[in-house]
Amino acid sequence: MPSTATIAKAKVAPTKAAPRGTISHMMKHARILAAFALAPMLALAACETTGDSGMSGGEGGGWVYASLGREKPLLIGHRGASGALPEHTLEAYQRALNDGADCIEPDLVFTKDGVLVARHDTFLSTTTNVATKPEFASRKRRSPDPEFQDREDWWVADFTLAELKTLRAVQSFRGRAKVFDGLYQIPTFDEVLQLAKSRQTVAGKPVCVYPEAKSPAYHAQIGKADMAEKILAALDKHGLGAKGAPVFIQSFEPDFVEKINGMTDVSVVMLVADRAGYDGAMARPGAPFWDGLGPNFSLLIDADGKSTGIVEASHAKGIPVHPWTFRDDVPVKGETPESTVRKYLALGIDGFFTDFPITGYKVRNDVQFGK
Repeated sequence: MPSTATIAKAKVAPTKAAPRGTISHMMKHARILAAFALAPMLALAACETTGDSGMSGGEGGGWVYASLGREKPLLIGHRGASGALPEHTLEAYQRALNDGADCIEPDLVFTKDGVLVARHDTFLSTTTNVATKPEFASRKRRSPDPEFQDREDWWVADFTLAELKTLRAVQSFRGRAKVFDGLYQIPTFDEVLQLAKSRQTVAGKPVCVYPEAKSPAYHAQIGKADMAEKILAALDKHGLGAKGAPVFIQSFEPDFVEKINGMTDVSVVMLVADRAGYDGAMARPGAPFWDGLGPNFSLLIDADGKSTGIVEASHAKGIPVHPWTFRDDVPVKGETPESTVRKYLALGIDGFFTDFPITGYKVRNDVQFGK
């Protein structure tokens, strides 16, 4: 996926905590852009119909706004096309790619038997039909996850993969279509990677995979395998663990980000939900020890509509910025979903997460072709 947001990591720093400078990050950009310039150009009919030339990285930039290298921003299907279909299902990922996404994003948690599966939460009630299964009624219990201390639920870590495969996904967002509830299984990370390798984007490019390690400290606390090792082993198994692979590994936990960044040549992204999270990450020794920044989009523009400087500060270090999450059905007050995406593209972001990839695809094309 040839965008500036896609960085091929280079091993640098003889010591683990050594800072990574602008030159290092720009070298990573150059390596992956060169790799994707060799990608086959398929789906020509789709490109001719839409006027979209595909992801521009490796093709000379030319994006109208100040993204890194003037490359067209990545379109990331958040949990798949989760606005249309139940999240984190193979069908939602397929829909995201059909709707123009460059990347699909599986959130990863461990099963009881140590398999990585795609779920946003460590509990099951909101995204599956587990509550309708009498055979699992006794599994409901008080939270083992410190993030949800007072919650009673069914927990992924209490179920084997075989048991999870008997469940079906449901739409978790109020107001979204429920007609697909009960149809689709919970996929493993291996299955998501197999899907990605079997597909191309609508522009004929390799599919980018953007896994998030969910709550790695919690999983370590309950005795699960090292999440970093398991993620990297899965990527290696599918030929996606080498330098230049179309992969980003993301996490909200700085310790995990720093650890896995020293273990891999693929790109690692620091997620931040609020200003305190951003400031805390930046205050750590050796920061920024990440190759990309994934902030809540509200962090990038202040109350007066001006840039907070986070994008510019990251770009100064050669680090792309991928904000989250744009949702058609949760509009910013006084704005249409399309105008909000346009506003952030104008800020110079390098990629963006959306539950509705079809909207992001249209807006990005409209900007690119001056509409």
